[in-house]
Amino acid sequence: MNRFVLVGVLVSLTALAQEATPLPPFSLTRFSPNDAPLGGLGAATGDVLPHKKFRAWGAFHYENNPLVLFRDNQRQGALVGNRLNLHLGVAYGITSWLTASLEVPLVIYQGGDDLSQVAKVISPDSFGLASPRLSVRLGILSQRKGGLLADAPVDLAFQLGTAFPFGVGNALAVESGWNIFPQLSAGRDFGPVRFGGEVTGYVRPTAVNLSNAAFVRDQIGSQLGLRALVGSTGDGVRFEGSFHTLVPLGGGETPAGFELLGGARFPIGPIELFLMAGPGFGSLPGTPTVRVLGGVGIRPDDNDPCSSGRKHTPQQCPDLDDDNDTILNAADTCPLEPEDFDSYKDQDGCPDPDNDSDGVPDVSDKCPLKKGPLANNGCPVVKVVEIDTDGDGIVDAKDECPTEAGPPERNGCPVKDRDGDGTEDKDDACPDEAGPKENKGCPVKDKDGDGVEDKFDNCPEEKGPASNQGCPEKQKQLVIITSEKLIIKEKVFFATAKATILPRSFPLLNNVASVLRDHPEIQLIRVEGHTDAQGGRDYNISLSQRRANSVKDYLIHQGVDGTRLQAKGFGPDRPADSNKTEAGRSNNRRVEFVIRASGASNDEAE
Repeated sequence: MNRFVLVGVLVSLTALAQEATPLPPFSLTRFSPNDAPLGGLGAATGDVLPHKKFRAWGAFHYENNPLVLFRDNQRQGALVGNRLNLHLGVAYGITSWLTASLEVPLVIYQGGDDLSQVAKVISPDSFGLASPRLSVRLGILSQRKGGLLADAPVDLAFQLGTAFPFGVGNALAVESGWNIFPQLSAGRDFGPVRFGGEVTGYVRPTAVNLSNAAFVRDQIGSQLGLRALVGSTGDGVRFEGSFHTLVPLGGGETPAGFELLGGARFPIGPIELFLMAGPGFGSLPGTPTVRVLGGVGIRPDDNDPCSSGRKHTPQQCPDLDDDNDTILNAADTCPLEPEDFDSYKDQDGCPDPDNDSDGVPDVSDKCPLKKGPLANNGCPVVKVVEIDTDGDGIVDAKDECPTEAGPPERNGCPVKDRDGDGTEDKDDACPDEAGPKENKGCPVKDKDGDGVEDKFDNCPEEKGPASNQGCPEKQKQLVIITSEKLIIKEKVFFATAKATILPRSFPLLNNVASVLRDHPEIQLIRVEGHTDAQGGRDYNISLSQRRANSVKDYLIHQGVDGTRLQAKGFGPDRPADSNKTEAGRSNNRRVEFVIRASGASNDEAE
C-alpha cells in the first residue's frame, strides 16, 4: 500500500451503491504561506509587521496526490492526483504589535482518476474559489522594537484566524462551517540563523468520514498543527528548512501526516521572489507526496533603512543611537563612537579622555567637567574657612558631632551611655534600661520565670524546661530559636518533584507558625528552599522557589503576617553536604528559616 497517500471511502457511500455520488463539500487545503517578515515561508516565528508597513504576495502552489482512495487496502485511484492553487494575500501592521492579514486561495486546476464506476464517487470540480482566510496576530514579546514588550530574549506572538465558509464550486476548497485557527508562535535570532516555529489548532466541524467500509480511517475535522523552522537572516538571499505535521483530533485511525520543506527568498529591490518544495509522508488528507510553492512578494521595509537590522548611515537615521551611548545620532558628533564615561558626558557623543582639558585624565578626575590641579584630583581649589563650633580641636568639616565636644578617636563625638550599662547609646537597643552588652544593652527578660530568656522561649507565657525550649513537656517542640535562624528538628517533606507539602510536616510548620506569632520582635524571616545537584540548575531553582512559596503560604494560613515572610529558592547553589552520596543529597534537600530582621522594619532588611 502506498504509505504517502490517504486511505478512504466516504462512510455515506457503501460497496452496494449503484450510482455515482458527488463528494460532500469540505476543504482539503491544509497549507498557507507565512505572512510575517522575519519568519520563513513555511512557519511563523513570533514576529509581526512594523507599524504602517504592509506585505503582499502571490504564489502558485502545486500538490501531488493530496487525496487517494483505497478500498479493502487496494488502491482505487486518486480522487485528487494533481492540484494547482493560487494564493493571493496581504498583511498590514496596524500598530507595532498588531498585524492583520487576508488571504484568498483559488484552485486553478485539479484532476484525478475517474472513480464513478469503481467507487461510485463523482470527481470534484477542477476549478474553484477557496474559503478566504482572515487573521489577526498580536506580538507579545519582541527582540526588537515592536510587540507589547520590546528587547525581550525571544519573539512571541498569538494569532487568531478564521476561514469563511463560502466559495465558488465544489473543488474541495470550501470549509463546511465556521471555524477558528488559534496559533502561538515563537522565534529567536542567533547571529545569522533564526530558529522558531508555531503550534496551531484547526477547530473545524467534522465534515465527512473517510472509510474503507470496514472501519473509520479518518475524519476531515479538527486538527493540531506543528511547524518548526530554521533559516538564515540578513538583507540578501535567505534560505530555510521546515518540518510540518498535522495530527487529527476528531477520531479515526489515520496517523499524522508530515512534510519536510526547503526554500529560499531572493530580494530584488522592493520585491522578493520565493520558492520552496519538499516531500510529504503519511496518509492524512491534504498531505501530498510532493508540495511546491513559488511566487513573488512585496517586502515590507525595503524603503526604510532605519528598520531593525538594516544597514544605514547615522545621517539616514537621526532618531537612532547607533553607538548606544544614549545620545541620538542627530546630536552625536561621533555617532559611531560611544562616549565612555556615563557619569560625566558632555553631550557631544565623543569619547574624550580629558573633557575639561585640565591635564588630569577623566578616569582619575574627580571633577571631569571642571578644571583643577592634579594635587586636588582635578577639582577647582576652593578656600574654606575652618570652623570648630564645639571647641574640641576638630574642625566642623571633619567633626561628626560639631556641636558636642568629643575626643579625636571618636571623630569629635562624646561617649553617651544614658543607662550606664557600658553599651553606648548608638549601639544600645534599650538606651534607658541597663542590660548586658551581649543582649544589645537590654535587660534579660523571662516573664514566666522558667530560666529561659523570653526571646529564646517558645512559650514565653508558660513555664517549661530549657530542653523543651521553655514549653511544658506535653507540648513537644520541634523548633529552636537562635539569633540567626529558627532551627527545625525535622525536615519539611514534599511530594516528589512537586511543591505540595505532605501532611506529615504539618505539625512542624504549625510549631514554626506558633513561634512566630509569639515572637513579634522577629520582624522578617526568609523561608529558604534548597535542592540537591541532580537535574538541571534552572529546574532546581524553580522547584526550590515554588517549595519556599508553599511554606510561606502555609504559615500565612496559620496566622503569620505575610509582611514578615520572604520566600527564596536557592536550588543547588548552597549545599549543606556532599552531593556524591544519597545521604548527602538528602541533607541538601531542605527548608531553612533564616532571621533577616529583628527589631528593625522590613524595609531595612536585605
